[in-house]
Order: sequence, then structure tokens, then C-alpha cells
Amino acid sequence: MPKKTAGRAGRPRDENVHRAILDAARDLIRDEGYASFSIEGVAARAGVAKQSIYRRWSSKGALLVDLYMDGLDRPEPALGRGFPDDLLAVLQQTTKRVQDPTYANILKSVVVEAQSDPDMRKLVLKKIVEPRREAAKTLITNAIAAGELPSTLDAEMIVDFVFGAVWFNLLLGDANLTSQFARRIVKTIELLNPAGRP
Repeated sequence: MPKKTAGRAGRPRDENVHRAILDAARDLIRDEGYASFSIEGVAARAGVAKQSIYRRWSSKGALLVDLYMDGLDRPEPALGRGFPDDLLAVLQQTTKRVQDPTYANILKSVVVEAQSDPDMRKLVLKKIVEPRREAAKTLITNAIAAGELPSTLDAEMIVDFVFGAVWFNLLLGDANLTSQFARRIVKTIELLNPAGRP
């Protein structure tokens, strides 16, 4: 009875394909930028067939969204440390990520792509934007209910102010989204209720 032959050399085993693709995608966009980023290039770097990538991601944009999210926890809306610290934790998850130029480039690229691609827009909103907005909105709504912020505040509008500052600085500013930048946002929101009035 003939012996079973091993799989083709040079290709990662099935359980490693996902990781190999993400690593290759990260290296490619870091080295060559978004304009030169392609599924073909990722496949070549990962040592896999293009079909292996398309079985997991429908487009290069979808791959980049998952690459940006790789290793990031879903933001926790109620961390229990009090409103300022909890909001800071949610913001710092984003600011810490984009301090790495590779991930800042990924986020800028997928947001720009989302402006002309409706499917990409839905994906960016679902995986990147909405979880962080909802976490921040929950914290702000709870802070209003607890009297930490004025009852007259519009929670949705405050969330827009918070993340508007982040997106503006990422896309059009100097992208200096440090932990100190996140603290400045939180301190500004706190000033809306300086005397602790409901």
C-alpha cells in the first residue's frame, strides 16, 4: 500500500493560512502603501493561492478592515472605573492603534475607500466605527443618568464631537493621536459639567 505523501512544500498548513495572509497584508501595505496593495501581492508574500484569500475576504478592503481589527478587543461600554476613565479607555484603544503608522495608513485607506464603495462603507461602520460609538454613547448616557453630565446634553451629539475630533485629526490633521490627545478630549467633555450640576 503506497504511503501518503506530504502536502506541497512551501505553502503554510491550513490552520496557519489565515495568520500568514494577515501578516503578509500588513507587511505589504507597510512597505508599498495602499496604492500598490493588491490581493495578488498578498498572495505572493503569504505563499498562498489568491483563491485562499478570496474564500476569506471578498475584497482587499475587507481584508484591510480585518487586518486593522486583528488583535483589538471589542470596546467594553461599562468598565466600572467612572465616566472619565471609562471614556478614556475607549478612546485610547483607537489612539494607541493609530500611533503605529502602518495601522494609521490602513484606517485612512479604508475610510477613503468607503466614500465611493457602499459595501466598504457598511463594513467600516459595522466593524470599526459603530462598536466604538455605541460604547462611548453608553458611557455618556450612563454619566447623564448618574448626574456626572448635565441632563440636557444630547448623547449622540457628544459622541459626534468626541469621534469627530479623532477622525478630523487622523484624516486631515497631523495624526498625532496620542494618549494625551485622548485625555484632552475627555477633559473637554468634563468641562460641560464643571460644578457637577445635573
